[in-house]
Amino acid sequence: MAVATADTLDTVQEQLLNSAATAFAQGNYRPAANALPELENTYMGPWVGYWSLQPRLKTMTQGQYQRYAERYPSGVAHHLLRRQWLSELAQRKDWSDFTQVYQAGSVPDSIGLRCDAARDPLLSTSTVIAPFFLWRSAAANDHACNTMARAYLKQGQITPPELWQRLQQMYEASAFNAALRFAPFLPAAQSGQLAQTVTAPAAWISQQIQQYGRNNWPTGQTHLLALALLRLAATHPAQAAQFVRTLGVLPAAAKSLVLYNSAYHATLSFRSESGHWYAQAYAADPQFRPRPQLLAWMVRTALRDGDWSMVEQATQQMDAAQRRQRQWQFWFAVALLQLGHTQAAHVLLAALESPWTYYGQLAMATLNRPLVLKPGDPSALTGAGAALDEEVPERTAITLYQLGLYYDALAEWDHFLKGLDGAPEIKAAAQVAFHHAAWLLGIHASSLIRGGKDWQQGYVLPYAQEISAAAAQTGLRRAFLAGLIRQESGFAFGIQSDVGAQGLMQVMPATAQWLQTHIPAADNADLHSVRGNLILGSHYLSLQRQHFGGSELLAAAAYNAGPSAPQRWLSRWTSPAGPWAGPIFTANIPFQQTRHYVQSVLTNTAVYAAILDQKPQAIWPQWRLGTSP
Repeated sequence: MAVATADTLDTVQEQLLNSAATAFAQGNYRPAANALPELENTYMGPWVGYWSLQPRLKTMTQGQYQRYAERYPSGVAHHLLRRQWLSELAQRKDWSDFTQVYQAGSVPDSIGLRCDAARDPLLSTSTVIAPFFLWRSAAANDHACNTMARAYLKQGQITPPELWQRLQQMYEASAFNAALRFAPFLPAAQSGQLAQTVTAPAAWISQQIQQYGRNNWPTGQTHLLALALLRLAATHPAQAAQFVRTLGVLPAAAKSLVLYNSAYHATLSFRSESGHWYAQAYAADPQFRPRPQLLAWMVRTALRDGDWSMVEQATQQMDAAQRRQRQWQFWFAVALLQLGHTQAAHVLLAALESPWTYYGQLAMATLNRPLVLKPGDPSALTGAGAALDEEVPERTAITLYQLGLYYDALAEWDHFLKGLDGAPEIKAAAQVAFHHAAWLLGIHASSLIRGGKDWQQGYVLPYAQEISAAAAQTGLRRAFLAGLIRQESGFAFGIQSDVGAQGLMQVMPATAQWLQTHIPAADNADLHSVRGNLILGSHYLSLQRQHFGGSELLAAAAYNAGPSAPQRWLSRWTSPAGPWAGPIFTANIPFQQTRHYVQSVLTNTAVYAAILDQKPQAIWPQWRLGTSP
């Protein structure tokens, strides 16, 4: 059962906690296990217990988990341990313990664990969602759900048409290796040919044409043909499109599917034919509804081609949920504007305009309105303020943050914020986080205030003196540097990414070493200090900005994706006329992470410029592909 916990730690307990957290970050459970008797009845007890178990998950026992769960029956740390323990039990095929843990709490939010539950022979089938629904909802490479599907295929509880449907999804997702593991479940005539549709799709199609002609194939071969064409669309879209035009065996929906995928893969490499193939895909079957990702890239292709009618057509094909997204509302409004429907466009743009979001700022720019922010408290930039009450509403999250466990802190903080009632409480929580220099937590809380009210408080600027010095040394705008740091790290100076990027500006160690060797001003910069990290990161960002003709947009893209990526995209890019070149280029960045990164950095930059300069900001100039303001 749960026990009362102490709200404060003495000096010895703080030292034990620091040692346990440091060791856990290095994968060592022993200091946490040794410290647990002293800390288990404190507010940090659930996390110390978690640190003592998680690194040895592979050898953990059900008894150890149960003792933890009985002492700490709820909370974020228990939620994490339960999810990881369920996954481990499923790998062991320990269905007795899996069933006990699964039934003892709420249904996990992980679809992989729900797939594990679906193949647990001890769980009642009434508690499990239909297996095919689970399977088709999972990522194509999801190991747990694919394992579950094979079990149900053996039992005949997933039908042959459902298997073909799922294989088609896998081929669309380029999950070919995962798809090949389902060959044994196909009819014998097709089972042995599935691999050829992956390894040599064009040759396989040509062989089938020789055998069956172009218009009358057996049903199973037609299913394989659709898969082979989807495989070909991923590598040779022109060849796939040519086969579609010359083969009469495909139904209209299949033709449309292949052409949409050919267009999608072609547009990722900026091929000029992609717009033509999108038009052909729609013409092949106007009733066919492609997956959202294909329609998204249909819009982006049309933007690149200046085909505003296609922008309108593609957005109208979207389902209601996708159409409600800001980006598609914005581009639909621009299409209406370009097609002469000025009044309707202005109504949509006025509903979107906001200083806090990328498309809100673009809507303001389109309506020729500058970005204006109300005057704020200058102390808000650094998070300074009057002393707060000693009672911290969520001390666990802030303690985790101060220990450098930023992602765990965010999970704990998010759990806390969900229990708050409205904007005033969220705003107060953000102010507490800022008071304790938990900048990332405060920024996250501010972003959850609905409607943008009070979002300005989330644009803090800790390390302002160091940022100003780095900007002055490298010729960068303070607002641009601050906007990039806010996106990179949320000013969490000790944060480290999964791939090893370090600190405020998330500098890779190899990049730091190159800068220390080639840039005299960075030769003694310490990657792990605030000042050194800023020196290294700002010099690298400045190099990218210089390389791309002063464009902050392209410098941000290069900072995230590496300089060769935007250089490659630009080499295939024909810039449209007018102010739209930058936003349209950004919309067409093939990497989703980089696309969102650039949008966020530029949005942050405009806000920081308005705050730092204390004057209205023209929005269009910073999205130029050439020299920035």
